[in-house]
Amino acid sequence: MKCVRSVGCVSELGVGTFGAGGDFWTERPEEDYLWISALRRALELGIKVVDTSELYGRGRAEMLVGIAGAGFDDLLIVTKVQPPRFTADEVAGRLYASRERLKRFPTVVMNHWIPADSDICDVVQSLEAAVAKGLASYYGLSNVSGRRLEAALTCARRIEPAVVENHYSLIYRRDEIDVLPLVQKLGLLYLAYSPLERGLLSLDPYLASVGARYGKSAAQVALNWLISVPNVVPIVRALRHVEENAAAAGWRLSPQDWEEINKRFIQYRHG
Repeated sequence: MKCVRSVGCVSELGVGTFGAGGDFWTERPEEDYLWISALRRALELGIKVVDTSELYGRGRAEMLVGIAGAGFDDLLIVTKVQPPRFTADEVAGRLYASRERLKRFPTVVMNHWIPADSDICDVVQSLEAAVAKGLASYYGLSNVSGRRLEAALTCARRIEPAVVENHYSLIYRRDEIDVLPLVQKLGLLYLAYSPLERGLLSLDPYLASVGARYGKSAAQVALNWLISVPNVVPIVRALRHVEENAAAAGWRLSPQDWEEINKRFIQYRHG
C-alpha cells in the first residue's frame, strides 16, 4: 500500500483507461469485453486505483469501469472533466453524468488540462465546490506545473487539492524539480501517467538486466522504481499485460539498484 496524508492508503499501482470504449472523439464498443475483463482482473489482483475520464470513448470508459467495478467498494476512482468553462454548475453537471456511468460518484475529480484562457482559481474553486456538495470525496489537478500548483493552493477556500496527476517516467522526470517536492511536502497523492512511455521502457536492455536479478521484467523494474518514490502511484494502461503490471508491486528494488537506475536516467530530469 501507498499511504499519504491527503487520501490515506491506496494500492501501489493504478490502472488507466485511455482507449477504453474509444478515444477522445469516438465511441467504439468493439473491445468492451476485453476492457471489462482486464479491469476486473486488475481489481482482483489488488490494483484499486482506477483512472478514467468523461472524455475517454465519449464517456464509455466510465461505463466500463462501472461494470468492471461492480462489487468492489474499496476503489479510488479518479475521473477527469473538461468543461468549456470551469464553473461550479458545469463541473457538477458533468459529475452527475459520471455517476450514471460509473454507478457511483468518483472518489476524485480532476481537470484534464487547465485551459490557456482560464484562471487557475476558477478551476480550483469549481472542483472544490463539487467536493463540498458531496459529488466527489477529493479533487485534484492534472497536467499542472509547480508554479500553478503553488497558485492553486492560494485559491482554495476551504478544501485543498489532494491529488496531482502528471506525466512521469524514468525518461520524463521534469516534475522532480518542483512539482514532486511540493507534493511530498504537502502529503498529496501523485499519479504518474505514461510510466512506461507506451512500452518503450519495457524494451530497455539495462532495465532488463536489473530485472533478471529479481526475476522481473524491464517494465516491472521501471514501474517499481516509481513505486519506490514517496507519494507516487504509477498509472498503467489496463488492457494488456495486467498480470505482469500487477507483479511490479509488492516488492522493492534494493537501495543500491534504485540509485544506480536513478543515476542512469538522471539526465531526463533536465531534458
